Amino acid sequence: MMQQPGQALIRFRQMPNDEKKRRLERSGIAVQWMDSSIADFAIGYAVQIHLLRVLEISRRAIEGPSKVRAYDLSELDQHSPLYVRMERLAVRALYTLGLDSGEVVLTPLGERSCQVREISAQPWLNDRRLATLYEIAAREGDVESENLSAQRGRDRLLIGMDPEFVLVRMPEGRVVPASRYLGRLGIAGCDAVTRRGRTLYPVAELRPAPSGDPAHLLKHLRQAFATAARRIADRTLIWQAGGMPQPGFPLGGHLHFSGVSLNGALLRALDNYLALPLALLEDKRAARRRPHYGNLGDFRRQSYGGFEYRTLPSFLISPQLAKGVIGMAFLIASQYPRLQRRPLGEEEAHRAFYEGNQLVLKEYMEPLILDMVSLEIYSQYEAYVAPLLDSLRKGKQWDESRDLRPYWKLT
Repeated sequence: MMQQPGQALIRFRQMPNDEKKRRLERSGIAVQWMDSSIADFAIGYAVQIHLLRVLEISRRAIEGPSKVRAYDLSELDQHSPLYVRMERLAVRALYTLGLDSGEVVLTPLGERSCQVREISAQPWLNDRRLATLYEIAAREGDVESENLSAQRGRDRLLIGMDPEFVLVRMPEGRVVPASRYLGRLGIAGCDAVTRRGRTLYPVAELRPAPSGDPAHLLKHLRQAFATAARRIADRTLIWQAGGMPQPGFPLGGHLHFSGVSLNGALLRALDNYLALPLALLEDKRAARRRPHYGNLGDFRRQSYGGFEYRTLPSFLISPQLAKGVIGMAFLIASQYPRLQRRPLGEEEAHRAFYEGNQLVLKEYMEPLILDMVSLEIYSQYEAYVAPLLDSLRKGKQWDESRDLRPYWKLT
């Protein structure tokens, strides 16, 4: 479905509350809408978001059924866990419903989670103070966009990555901590997870140097693999990648972008033209990582000025898959204004993505492929992308149980 200016707002207004609730909960977001028919009292926080950035988090008394708003603008610590958690959750909630700006009212649930109570797409319409707040943000955003446009004229698109894999002792299928062989830093290292208050390092992670050229990035990935192979001395272990090759160990294939501005249009292009195709290729087990990991539009800003796209599973299954992901990432990031289809905005496709229903997702694939191959610069990336697109058309799927080393010629 083609996105037209203002269509996201129209879609949000027409979407019934029960559909909004289903979509949010499917994405791992707790929801309890304000009930106007009863006295619904709560203390919450109103989070103002403009273009995926927080403008303000204010304490607010929620009083139903009249929904009286009483803002407390005393500042919260922007580095506190609660502030960071509410910012991320508010951005996720809006994005999940097709919006990049708006107000999300949250109430804390214990120490580590929050619940969505109310979402407003245009909170500034009847609030002069909020109207001023958003107007200032819009003006500052225009200046920032001009500066970024000038900077992009000097900088080039760079893409990096940090895909993960696990070391497994067979036949019992026991995950061996990567920290036995790899340090925390470097192009081949281990990643941390927290279990019952303990920090462990069971997952191996490759961190090849970023590049503005897909051939160089793939070369850097092979070099990171070779480093890992030299350090992991036990050759009896098998290396597994994908979404969740072993129960309880969800793996990610995070991509890092710089030289291109983070915005909702780019994230949605990556979701629809990259994450959706990979969901068609993935092993049935891979869908188990969602919604706790691999949510649509999952991103994290980085200190180098770019951002990390965190939706994809680990694509280290084979060189062909990795090449395809790299080529499509470059193609999409450089051409996303021309890639306008948004099937994941539809309820059926959104549900199918989170449930791993590949039969439904396949119905949306061919128009997405045609959009990509019709781009003027597609020929520059065809050697990388075409084999992956061919696999999609043939209905192939990867096998997460297999040892990836032979495919990368590491044995």
